[in-house]
Amino acid sequence: MAEIQYLTTPDAIRQAADWLRNQPRIAVDLEFDDMRHHYGRNLALIQLFDGATVYLIDPIPLVDAAAQLQPLWDILGDANVEKVFHSCKSDILLLDELYGVRVRRITDTSVLHTLLAESDNNIALGRLIQSELGIEVDKGEQKSNWLKRPLTEAQKQYAANDVLYLLELADRLADKLAELGRTQWGAEENAILEDVRYTRDERPYLRIAGKYRIQPHELPLFRDLYLLRDQVAKELDRPPYMVFSNDRLSELVRDTPRSTNDWRAARGLHPELKREPYLQQLAAMSPDKFVPVPEPPMTADQRRFPFRRRLNGERAARADAREQFLMTLKAHIANDINSYVANLVLSNRLIADIVEQGTERVLRPWQKQLLRDATQRHNLDYGFISEPFDAVNA
Repeated sequence: MAEIQYLTTPDAIRQAADWLRNQPRIAVDLEFDDMRHHYGRNLALIQLFDGATVYLIDPIPLVDAAAQLQPLWDILGDANVEKVFHSCKSDILLLDELYGVRVRRITDTSVLHTLLAESDNNIALGRLIQSELGIEVDKGEQKSNWLKRPLTEAQKQYAANDVLYLLELADRLADKLAELGRTQWGAEENAILEDVRYTRDERPYLRIAGKYRIQPHELPLFRDLYLLRDQVAKELDRPPYMVFSNDRLSELVRDTPRSTNDWRAARGLHPELKREPYLQQLAAMSPDKFVPVPEPPMTADQRRFPFRRRLNGERAARADAREQFLMTLKAHIANDINSYVANLVLSNRLIADIVEQGTERVLRPWQKQLLRDATQRHNLDYGFISEPFDAVNA
């Protein structure tokens, strides 16, 4: 068993960083709360493993976490140190959003597993460790409140397990990829992860509105209730669902309380909403008082119809022929290799993008080479799909 060090002070963190920055690679994982127990996305724990020692680094006791964790951020951004994650996108997005950290030289074991194309590509770390290393890992603390202190010994062991096997797992998967001649596939896919960056969603309510089939005339009220809920949640430091649920949000839009008393009696609302000033804000949303502010117009990119819907006549027929070519090629790859590999290079989304933009713009080098080899093997013309649609159909 590896040694586990639980670090809570700037000096201890700095000393660990001085050691880790000289290691060739480290395993990395984060525990964070994403609107589950508190408002927003909050870093709760950083787990690092150098092959001998697990470092559990606790940001909660730090007075200025952003500055006092800088020695670790420097390591994460150092291309000389390989960082091994499992399914890292949520972790690197959080680091970018909260601390402006850009992680360099990433190896993601979920990416390596996907490229083996042995099964569907979404696999939990515990199941992957069990299938590849024969070790069963306890996942009982998966839904813990990671912001609550003190951490239990069970939580610490769970957190350690999330990095303890990553280096061995990465080696095992890399060896299997090498046997299949797919090492370059992994290198290209992992390199792309360095470019994953956080972008703020300026209108997050639209995602929920779509799910609940909110009509255009209902959207102003839906938006204003959503934003009020978010404001109260932030002030209470509680997730928005604790103020009222998404289901209740859509119900309030379609069956809106008609008076202050009705709002006060409404079920499923946090008590804070039934006090001033929020009660009056809710009352102003009653049907006879609400003055809807139109939703800002969508940008040109948001208004843009999908490519195929913009075509008709002969151009639509040529696009159909290009799509059929890709479907035929996908079937060949599925027969030659397997259906999982076929879907890695020609998923439905990639096919739609290739029809419009061509393989040279859409695909990674390893994917393009796979398609070139397949077209050559089956006497097909790769040039038919390589360039943008308008370039070859002007």
